[in-house]
Amino acid sequence: MSKKIIKIEQIDKGGLNESGIEVDKLWELHFENQINPRILDSTQILHYLTKGTSPSRNIHHFRKWESKCKDTIHNHWCIVYSNPIDHSLLLPSKFYDLIYEGHRKEEESNPKKETPIDNPFLFTDRITTPEEKEEIKALRKEIDADEAFKLGLHLHDDEKEVENE
Repeated sequence: MSKKIIKIEQIDKGGLNESGIEVDKLWELHFENQINPRILDSTQILHYLTKGTSPSRNIHHFRKWESKCKDTIHNHWCIVYSNPIDHSLLLPSKFYDLIYEGHRKEEESNPKKETPIDNPFLFTDRITTPEEKEEIKALRKEIDADEAFKLGLHLHDDEKEVENE
């Protein structure tokens, strides 16, 4: 599920993106009610921005602008579409909502497949006590092979080898 973005910080020194590729600039996305930020590169952010536009429009690049008015600094995000004449200047909250919307649409178009919970009794070594093994052995002697198979008391391949030795 997508989470609301509360702040984006630009990392000018660059580094490794989520795919392990060295890039010039990275952006650190901080989310509501989450301690660990997510680090994305420009291609990943462009992908989410493009998905977030409605109607869908291809985004060429984006940039963060800072404007100073007396003692306060105001941040704006500029988005330039594939047609260079066409651009938008967004407040941070609108920019964050666009990325959020793109991520939400991405999740809708690629739903995660639910993996069944592994049953530990099916995927662990059998834990049969020596007393239970003796009881099973006695029951196998009392009933014929077909009846034992129906009850699940038949010998498995690994048990046949042990019993023959």
